[in-house]
Amino acid sequence: LHSFWKAYVGIRIINKNSNNYVAMRSIKRIIIHPHYDQHISDYDIALLEMEAPVFFNELVQPICLPSSPRVFIYGTLCYVTGWGPPHSDLAKTLQEARVKIINQSVCSRLYDDLITSRMLCAGNLNGGIDACQVNLKVKL
Repeated sequence: LHSFWKAYVGIRIINKNSNNYVAMRSIKRIIIHPHYDQHISDYDIALLEMEAPVFFNELVQPICLPSSPRVFIYGTLCYVTGWGPPHSDLAKTLQEARVKIINQSVCSRLYDDLITSRMLCAGNLNGGIDACQVNLKVKL
C-alpha cells in the first residue's frame, strides 16, 4: 500500500505555483514503532524511508529528538503545526499555533487517564488557539 504514498517536503501552501522549495519523494518503507497502540496513540511515531534522499533548504530541515531522560518544563512555550480541518480554506495553508507544555497529571485527568509517560501534553488550558483548531493530528 505504501508504494503509492508520496512525501511532499518543504510545502507551506497547497498550490503548485507557490512552492519553490517543494520536493516529492516516493515512500519505500514505513517503519511503525513495534509498541504502537492505535486506540490511545501510545508510541505514536514512525519512520518513512524514501526512494531518494531529501536535501535541506530554507523550508526543509531535520528535527532534533531529545534524549530519553529529557524533562520538559511545564509552561514552556512550543509551537504546533497542521493543515487545519479537512475541506476548509485553512487546509490549503500550513497553520501554526503557540502552546505551552502542560503538567502530565493535569493532562491525564483531562483525558481520563489515557495519557502515558511517553506522551507530551501541550495546549492552552484557558482556551484560545491550540492543536484542536490547527488540526487534530499535529506535530509539536
